[in-house]
Amino acid sequence: MNSRKPSITMSSNEVKRRAVPKFTSFAPATPAPEVDSVKQPSTDQGSSKDQEKDDRERRHRHRDHDRDRHRDSDRERERKTEGRRGREKDRDRHHDRHHSRHNERDRHHRRRSASPASQLKENHSSRHEPSPPIQSNNVFYFDKKEDPLIWRYGGNERSKIPSYRRFGAGKVIGSPGYLSTYFEGSKELFTIRGLGEGRGSGSVFRDKILMSWARAKGAKAKHIKSGVNGENGASAAEDVDGDFISLEPPRKRQRAEKSSEPGDGEMTPDYRSIYGKAKSEDEESDADETSSDSESEDKVGSHLLDMSAAKKRSLELHRQIKNSPGDTKSWLELIALQDTLFREHQLEGQSIMGVQVKALAELKLSLYEEALPHATDISLKDTLLDGMMREGEKVWDPKQLAKRWEEITKANPDSFLLWVSQLNFELSQVATFTYDEMKNVMMTKLQSLSQALPAAASSDGNKAATLCSQLIYVFIRLTCYLRDSGYVELAVATWQATLELNFCRPSNASDIRSVMEDFADFWESEVPRIGEKDAKGWRHFVKDIDDMADPPEAVTRNPPRTPQTRDPFKTWASLERQQASEATMPARTLDEGTDDDPFRIVMFSDIKDLLLWFPVQVLSQAQPQLVEALLTFCRLPTRSNSALKDPFIAPPGQAFDSAMNQLGRHEASTSVEIERKPPLFGQQGGNMALSQELLFSGQDWFQYLGQRSAFSQEADGEVDLGWVLETLRYLVLGCGVEQLAEYYLALAWPHEPSGAKKVAKGLLKKYSSNMKLYNAYAMIEYANGNADMAEKVLLSATSQNAVDSQILWNTWVWMHLKAGRNQLALLRLLSSVDSTIDVKSSSSGSPALLLKARSHFSTKRDYSLSSYRLESALQYAESFALLEYLSTTSGENSSSTKSPSQGNIASALANIQSFATELHSLGHQIPHERLLQTAACLLYHHATHGPYKPSTLRQHLHNFIHLFPHNTMFLSLLAWAEQSTLRVNDPVRSIVRESLSSFSGNEFTRPEDIHTAVHVPIPISTYRFAIEYELLSGAGLRQPGTATIHSTKAAFEAAVSDPAACKYSVDIWIGYIRFLRQVYLQALSLSSSGFSAKTGARESGKKKTDAQTASALKSLKDVFYRAVAACPWSKRLYMEAFSSEALVNELSSGELRAVVGTMVAKGLRVHVDFDGFERKWKEKEE
Repeated sequence: MNSRKPSITMSSNEVKRRAVPKFTSFAPATPAPEVDSVKQPSTDQGSSKDQEKDDRERRHRHRDHDRDRHRDSDRERERKTEGRRGREKDRDRHHDRHHSRHNERDRHHRRRSASPASQLKENHSSRHEPSPPIQSNNVFYFDKKEDPLIWRYGGNERSKIPSYRRFGAGKVIGSPGYLSTYFEGSKELFTIRGLGEGRGSGSVFRDKILMSWARAKGAKAKHIKSGVNGENGASAAEDVDGDFISLEPPRKRQRAEKSSEPGDGEMTPDYRSIYGKAKSEDEESDADETSSDSESEDKVGSHLLDMSAAKKRSLELHRQIKNSPGDTKSWLELIALQDTLFREHQLEGQSIMGVQVKALAELKLSLYEEALPHATDISLKDTLLDGMMREGEKVWDPKQLAKRWEEITKANPDSFLLWVSQLNFELSQVATFTYDEMKNVMMTKLQSLSQALPAAASSDGNKAATLCSQLIYVFIRLTCYLRDSGYVELAVATWQATLELNFCRPSNASDIRSVMEDFADFWESEVPRIGEKDAKGWRHFVKDIDDMADPPEAVTRNPPRTPQTRDPFKTWASLERQQASEATMPARTLDEGTDDDPFRIVMFSDIKDLLLWFPVQVLSQAQPQLVEALLTFCRLPTRSNSALKDPFIAPPGQAFDSAMNQLGRHEASTSVEIERKPPLFGQQGGNMALSQELLFSGQDWFQYLGQRSAFSQEADGEVDLGWVLETLRYLVLGCGVEQLAEYYLALAWPHEPSGAKKVAKGLLKKYSSNMKLYNAYAMIEYANGNADMAEKVLLSATSQNAVDSQILWNTWVWMHLKAGRNQLALLRLLSSVDSTIDVKSSSSGSPALLLKARSHFSTKRDYSLSSYRLESALQYAESFALLEYLSTTSGENSSSTKSPSQGNIASALANIQSFATELHSLGHQIPHERLLQTAACLLYHHATHGPYKPSTLRQHLHNFIHLFPHNTMFLSLLAWAEQSTLRVNDPVRSIVRESLSSFSGNEFTRPEDIHTAVHVPIPISTYRFAIEYELLSGAGLRQPGTATIHSTKAAFEAAVSDPAACKYSVDIWIGYIRFLRQVYLQALSLSSSGFSAKTGARESGKKKTDAQTASALKSLKDVFYRAVAACPWSKRLYMEAFSSEALVNELSSGELRAVVGTMVAKGLRVHVDFDGFERKWKEKEE
C-alpha cells in the first residue's frame, strides 16, 4: 500500500488543478471539500459494516466502467451475492447518475483511488439526494401515419425499436424448428433450423462441412493469432462483455491496429462499391507485392462466400483492366455491372431512389472519367462520352450539363451518337426550348448528311449505308417533332414529297438539283399526291401531264360545335380540338378556312429544306427503311420493333390504351371466387416477333395490329387513317413494294372486315405466286367465320405445289386443331408428305407413314437451316412439332393426353426445344423467338382444351421469359397462368422487375456484346406491361380496377424515372395523368358521399377523406407539370390541362392562362387564338 501513496498525492493535486473545466458552455460543478490525502484509520469512518456496505455501493456504481480492470475472484463473488439486495433500490438512481458522469469517465479511471475519504463523503451525500421522478416510457403505441421510409430502406428505424429479447430460446409457434438470425451486410436475415442441426446451421460461415469441403479443394486455412500479452486478452474481453465500444482505441493498441491487415471476415470497400474507393497508402504500396497471394485468396473466398456471377465477372474485369487499361469493352462492361452489383444489396422489390441514384451515378462517372484517357477506338470513345453524359444528368445541374455538352460536341463534331444525345437533352429543357430553334437544329443535321451522301455512295458502300440509316433517323425525328408540336399538315406534306421523290421519280431523274424545279411544278399544281384519291404520282405527271386528274374539290369546313358550358377555357379547348381534327392533311388554295389559318396550305418553299433524296446507288437499300420510318410516323408498330426503344418515336400500345379506357368503369365484385379470364390479346405496340399468326389471328390469340382505340383517336395530332391506308395501297400496287403487301392487308382488315376480301383479291392478282398472301387470305376468312371458304383457298393454293407451301399445310392443321378434330389434323399433316392419303378416311396414319413424315420434316428442316432459308426451316420445325403432338399417344407419355382434343404436349415441346437450342447456338435470335412463340401457342391450346399441369405451363413460360425477358406475349401468358395461384409474393411482378433490370438473365453469356448494351434502353413495351398488369389487377387475379393505387403509381413512377425509356414518352405521361385524375375523382366522390359529423368517428373519417382528396389533387398537378417539363414539345400534354375534368376545374384561371401562354411562347401550333376568343367571350357575356 505504501507504493501507492505518492500516486495518491499526485492524483489529489491533479484533481485540485483540474476540478473545473475551463468551458463557458456549462456552469462549473460544485467543488468537493478538500481533505487530507493521508489515509485515516477506519475507526473515524464508522463501523466496518458501514464501510463494507459503502464499498459495495461504490463498486456497484462503477461496475459499468471498471468491470474488466483488476478483478479478483473474491470481490466478484461478493458482488454476485450481495449486489442483488440493493439492485431494485438503486436501479433508477444509478441510471440517472450514470449519464451525468459519462463525460468524465476517463478522469474517474485515472483518479480512481485518489481520495477514499472524499469519495466516501461524496457517496454518502449522493445517497441522500432525492431521486428524480420516474418518467413514463410507453413501449407500445399506435402508429396512425405509418413510416413511408420502411419500404425505401427495407426495414424499421433501428433507433426507434425498443429493447427486447426473444422468449423460448428461438422457438417458433407452429413450427418444430428454432429461429436463427444472422446478418449479410446490413440486412438481417433469418432461417428455421431443425432439431439437432446446431445453432450454426443458419449461416454458411459456421458450417463445418463447408470448411472440410474447402480443405478437400486444396484451400489453405488462414489462422488468426491471439494476443501475446494480457492486454490483448483484456481487449477481447471488452469486445465481448463490454456494454459500449470506445470510438478511440487505447494508445497502446493504435500502432498494432494500424499495421495489422484485415482478416477474412472483414469487408473492405473497393472501387466497384457505391461507397467509393477506400484504400490506405500501405495497401496501395504493397498491392503489387501481394498480387499473387490476393488472387489465390480471392479464388478461395469466392467459393466460401458463394459469390454471384456479377461479382465473379467484376473481379475478372478488374484484373483485365489492370493488365490492359486500353481495353474499352472491359471498361464498359464493368460500368454496366455496377447496376447489378448494387441491386444485389437491395431488398426484393426495393427500388433505387434519391441519394442512391446520385451515389451510383457518381461512381459510374468516376469510372467513365478513368476509362476515357485510355480509349483509342473512336466509336467506343463516343460510347464512353455518351454514357458519361447520361450519368451526368443525374449529378450535374442544367447549366453545367449544357456547358459540358457544348464542349463535347465541339470536340467531336462528327459523332452521330453524341448529336442524338444532345438533341434529346435540349428537347427536354423546358426553360430554353423553342419550336423554331429545335427545328433548325434537325434541319441543319439533315442537310449536312444529305450533302455527304452522294460522294459516299460513289466510293464507300459501307459509309453510304451508315449515312442512309442516319438520314432516315433524323428525318423521322424531324417529322414526328412537327407532328407532336401541332404542325401535322407540314409533317404529312413532307412525307408525301419524300415518297414521291424516292418511289415515284421519273426514269431520267438522277440528280436532285436537276429535277427539283420539275418537282416544284408538280407540287404547286395541286394535283392529287400520294395517299390522296386518284393519285398517279410524280412519274406520271412528268410523262403525261394532260392525263393527270384535276385538283381535289374544295373542302368546306364543318360548323363548330360549341359545348354547353359557361367556362371559357372548356369552350376554347373544345374549339381547338375540333379545328385540330380537321387539320390533318395539307389544304388546297380553294379550301374554306385557309385565310384565317395560313399554316393549312403547305407551299413547296415550306418543305424544300426538309426533303430526302437518295442516289440511285443506294436507293434499293434505302426504300425498305423508308417504309419502316413511314409506319413509325403513322404511330404504327413496325416489323423490326426498333422504335420501341426510342421514346421520342415509339408507337402507342393498344393494350395500354385498353387498360386506360377501363379506368373507373368497373363495378365492385360480389363474388368471392376468382374469375379466370383470357389473356389480353390486343398487343398492338407490344414486343413480339412478327409472324402471320399475329397479323391475321382472330379473337382467340395475340394480335399485332388492331383498330385504333378511342384513347388514340381523340389525341391531337393523329395522322389520318384513310391517308395511311391509301399510301400503303399505292406503294404496294403502284410502286411494287411486295414486302409491304401482308402488312397492308393486315391493317386494312380490322378497320373494314367485309372489304378485306376485295383487298386480298387485288393483291393476289398482282402477286399470284406469293403463298403468304394466299395463307393470309385464308386466315382472314377463317377469323371472319367462313371456315369453308378458308379451306377452299388453302386447297387452291396447295395444289400449286410451290416450294414454300408448307405454311399453308400448317395453317390448315391449326384450323382442325381449334375445331377439336385431331385425327383429321393428323391426316391433313401427313397429306403434305404423301398426297395419296385420303383425309376423309377414319383410319389414322400407319407407323411407316409416321416414320416417313418424321424423316421428311427433320430432313427438310435441317437442310433449310443449313441453307440459311430460315423461314422455311421454321415452317418445317412447326410441322414436326405438330406431328409429335398429334401422333405420340402411347408409352410413358400417355398420361399427358387426357382429352380427345389434346395431344402429347411433352413430346411436342421436347421437339421444339431441341431445335430452339440449335437456333440459339447459331445466333438466329428472331427465328428462335418465333419458334418459342409457336410453342407458347401450342401450350395455350393444350391448356384451354382439357386438363393440364399448371407447373408444366409455368415452367416453360419461365424458360421462354429467361431467353426473351421483354416479350409481351410470354409475359401476358404467364400472368394468365398465375391467375389460379394465390401467393404472398406475386411471381409476375418479380419477373417484370427482373426484366426491367439493366440486363437479362443471360447477361454474362456473351461478354463481347456488353459494350453495345450499356446504353440499350429497356423497351417501352415492358414498362407498359408492368403498368397494364397493375391497372388490370394482375390480369384477372382480382377484379379489374381493384389494384392498389400505390402499386400502380409505383409502376408509373418506375417508367417515367427511366431517361432512356419512358421519361420522354408522351403516351406514358398522359396515361399517368389520367390515372391520377381517376384517383382524384374517386377520392372526391368518397369525400362527398354522405359523411356526417354526428359522431367523432364519422368526423374523423371526413377529415381523412378530405386529406386524401387534397393529396390526390396535389399529385395530379405535380405530375402534369413534370410531364410538361419532360416533354415541352408535345401539344397533347398541354391540352391535357383542358381535357382532364379534374385539372380544368381545379386549376386557377391564372394557371390555365399560363398553360396557353406557354404553348404560344414555345411556338407550338394553336388554331384558335385564346386572347381574341376571351375578348369575344366577355363581350358575349356582358
